[in-house]
Amino acid sequence: MIESDFARALAQKHFGYGRLDADLRVIDRVGALMDWMPPPGEKIFNSPVFLAMEAEFAALRGEGAAPIDLPGPRLTPFDSPSFSLSVVFDPRRDGFLVLASAERDAKQRLAPEGSDTGAPEQFAKKRRPTPGKNIAETKDSGVDGDWAGNSSTPERRAQAAGQLILEQAALYRDIVETSADLVFRLDADLRVTFVNRHACSLLLGPERAFLGRHADQVLGVGAPEESWRSRLSKQADCSFEQALRVPGQETLWIWWRVNWIGARRGFGEYQAVGRDVSDLRRLRAEAEQGAEEARRNAVMRERLRIAHDLHDTLVQSLVALAPQIHLIRKVAGRDANPRMIDELARAEQAVRDGLALARAALTDLRAGNVESQGLGAALETLGRRFTDRTGIHVLANLNQRAGAAEGERAETLYRICEEALRNIEWHASASRVEIALSVDDCGALTLVVADDGVGFDRDRIKTGHFGLTGMREKAESLGARFTVDTAPGRGVRIEIVAPPEPPS
Repeated sequence: MIESDFARALAQKHFGYGRLDADLRVIDRVGALMDWMPPPGEKIFNSPVFLAMEAEFAALRGEGAAPIDLPGPRLTPFDSPSFSLSVVFDPRRDGFLVLASAERDAKQRLAPEGSDTGAPEQFAKKRRPTPGKNIAETKDSGVDGDWAGNSSTPERRAQAAGQLILEQAALYRDIVETSADLVFRLDADLRVTFVNRHACSLLLGPERAFLGRHADQVLGVGAPEESWRSRLSKQADCSFEQALRVPGQETLWIWWRVNWIGARRGFGEYQAVGRDVSDLRRLRAEAEQGAEEARRNAVMRERLRIAHDLHDTLVQSLVALAPQIHLIRKVAGRDANPRMIDELARAEQAVRDGLALARAALTDLRAGNVESQGLGAALETLGRRFTDRTGIHVLANLNQRAGAAEGERAETLYRICEEALRNIEWHASASRVEIALSVDDCGALTLVVADDGVGFDRDRIKTGHFGLTGMREKAESLGARFTVDTAPGRGVRIEIVAPPEPPS
């Protein structure tokens, strides 16, 4: 290498080197790329790059110890090039050599002109000499044989070691850049110091558009507890899933694996590798939906079985009992005891009422109500059957969006309304009932059942009547708010506010 070219390469931050004595104090530093090193006379650990790495340097003195390699550090300002570092121990001088090479130039220096790949092919042409080569052959090759020569200069040693660093850095970057995963490097303040090619393509921007920006700004966050700062720790690696919203595209779900690289209490960086798991989540959701469908089908089959059993036993018995009672009244004639005739009439009416309730229950079991119709249609059907059975007019005020509700929440609200109508039929002496269903912007459902009956004193509810208690317990199982507004002579108004369902 011509001396002027060597000086130009040092000045333009292509590579640089520094020497340390046995006490790890800086002897000299050569090249603008080494400005981060402490000045001569100070210990290398005063630099954040090697902070708290005393153990690594001590291990490097061991026989056959591998060099310390630090690919990819980037120091402020963020537009400065990232560089790779290697530290080797020179036993002849009982000192250390720190070699730095700019990462950005690695591929361009090794790849053919006009190509952004090809680093592995170039590596094959620039391999290190085999043990069989002598020192002279190694020196003539211009690679790292100068390490073994007594007459090697620091410049030639730096050149040979720099070539090795370039190859290692290019290989590392080639693996990262060709990865189908998203690769980020973040400093301790979670500001981006590196973005691989796939991430830039996905986020629709060049690397320089993301450097120096906070991870939350680049990758987005939802709630404060989902921020990157709340998730990461220097004390432990972590993994998590995060929604990535890219303009003009569907929301992607990324599974992140984040590692802290460096001293646990000193200088270092986070490396975050993200993998698109959107398809996996979609398959998981479909599997959960299939399991829910299977559960619903099993419930429907069990309901049909119960409906058949009720029809073949209870309903058939009531159907057979009604004409028998009627026949007894007819055979008894006008001369029968009037009290017996009245009791038979009441028994016949009770059979008819029981038969009507049994048929209504069969209808509920067969139709599946909320699951097959939706909450709104199920409540409308319930009110219509109530009017047909009792003659009490029912006004249904049902919001269309709320009426489409399904699932456990909707089923529980339906059962509460059913119980409320049963109480009205037995106790209220009402002439009019209103059923209202609405939903707010957050998705909370509100069900109101009100009547114009006699009402009651809430402080004097008869012992043994569990209608209101059962409705309250059902509402509380949903985390819903249950309120009753009533007084003697002014009817009863029951309101249930069920919270929104959690997002899937």
